[in-house]
Parts: sequence; C-alpha cells; structure tokens
Amino acid sequence: MHTRTVVLAIAFADVALDARAGSPSKPDREALKARCSGDYATYCGDLSPGGPEVQACFRKNMADLSPACRTEIERHERSGRKG
Repeated sequence: MHTRTVVLAIAFADVALDARAGSPSKPDREALKARCSGDYATYCGDLSPGGPEVQACFRKNMADLSPACRTEIERHERSGRKG
C-alpha cells in the first residue's frame, strides 16, 4: 500500500504542478511528494492521478491538508506566478 501511495503522489506532483506552476523540476516533485503523499492518500487516493480531478480534490480539501502540504502547494503557486 505504501508503494502505491508514493507512486500516486509522484503522479500527482507531475499533474498538479504542471497545471498550476509550470513544469516541475525533480526537486520540486520530490518536495511535493514528501509533504503531500499522505494528504493525497487521505483525500484524493480514490482518484486516478493524471487528471484535473486530483487538482480539484486538493483545492476542495485545501483547508484540511497538512500544513506542510499546504505550504508546499502555495510555494509552487507563488513561484509559478513569478515566472
């Protein structure tokens, strides 16, 4: 089960960051995976990674995400706006 969560979290990182803050670097993917994989499993694990449903799920559950995950998502959003 843990391996599945990690694989799904990597896929989530690629999708969410691609759409919200440009194409993520490997360190960015690793940071998001480290901080959000548990939240992904808890709130969005029933969704197939790779689609807008996962992004919508994270947005919908933003208030309930762990502080570390929220901070990482917000960091990526800010860096995406800066170009």
